[in-house]
Amino acid sequence: MNLLQLFFIISGVIIFILALDIAKREKFNALHFLVFLWVGWWLLVFTLFPSVLNIIWNIVGLQRGADALVYGAIIFLIYFALLLLRKVEHNKEDITRLVREIALNNSSQQPLTGKEVFIIPSYNEWEVIYETVSSILKEGYKNIIVVDDGSRDDTQWKLSKLSDKITILRHYKNRGQWASLETWFEYVRRFCDVEYVVSFDADGQHSLDDLENFIETLDADSSIQIAFWSRFLDKRSDTIPVMRKIILKLWVLFTFFLSHIKLSDTHNGYRVMRQDLLSKLSITMDGMGHASEIIDFVSKNKVTFIEIPVEIKYTQYSMQKWQSSWSAISIALRFIWNKFFR
Repeated sequence: MNLLQLFFIISGVIIFILALDIAKREKFNALHFLVFLWVGWWLLVFTLFPSVLNIIWNIVGLQRGADALVYGAIIFLIYFALLLLRKVEHNKEDITRLVREIALNNSSQQPLTGKEVFIIPSYNEWEVIYETVSSILKEGYKNIIVVDDGSRDDTQWKLSKLSDKITILRHYKNRGQWASLETWFEYVRRFCDVEYVVSFDADGQHSLDDLENFIETLDADSSIQIAFWSRFLDKRSDTIPVMRKIILKLWVLFTFFLSHIKLSDTHNGYRVMRQDLLSKLSITMDGMGHASEIIDFVSKNKVTFIEIPVEIKYTQYSMQKWQSSWSAISIALRFIWNKFFR
């Protein structure tokens, strides 16, 4: 017996042990168990009976019987890598849940009632966050929840000036906009009694003038549960750069292909939904992928929706915050992973 055969025997035994460990877990996964068992079995067979490789070679037409073992190992490694990636994602979600609970427990837990509640994400937005929140307060709105998602600039200091007028939640560690959104939702579920939940970006892009149209539309039709904004339903946002417009249109096609829902604008942060919808909606994707996840939720659950034309203010500051083309690709890949492999 040579060293390579000894290596295969040891590897096969280890894989058998892993298969048995999977079988003993509380949440038994038959597929994982069978895959590990199958790989361990064939490793031992190939090692003890090398002639089997020739049989495999004759069946699949490979140049060498050993190639069957190589290709099989590659497939198994890919499968194992996907398992590890899934484990990493679950660990990240556990950390986020811990960060969220700490933020909720350290908050004022002040009950909010009324027509609507604003939820605003904030990560390193010290340059604009005070002005954005103040503009909402000046219009007479009182229910405002801001999640400081572990900012490392002066965001916390800026928000402290408004602490007696708004509800502030703070993540001690940055977890991404999706985590902030779910933290707001959980606060609303536990402590709020309102008709509408308004998600509003901190960068000053959104106009409060459009909110009245949102509310009037939802008031007029009780069957509509969520209203999305769209910058493409009128010409007020024609100043959008050409490359940005192309990326957004590609997202429309991507969303239609995967979620089977037709929208004119998909990656948006300005939306209004009825509070009772939150009892069914839970955001799990990180980064900016939550926009696609919400749309997918609307499609799967046949939630009645409408698109409302809005004006987007493209300032130098807001354009600096835009996601790069690579970030858009990364979001798409994460959405595909979340939809088909979780």
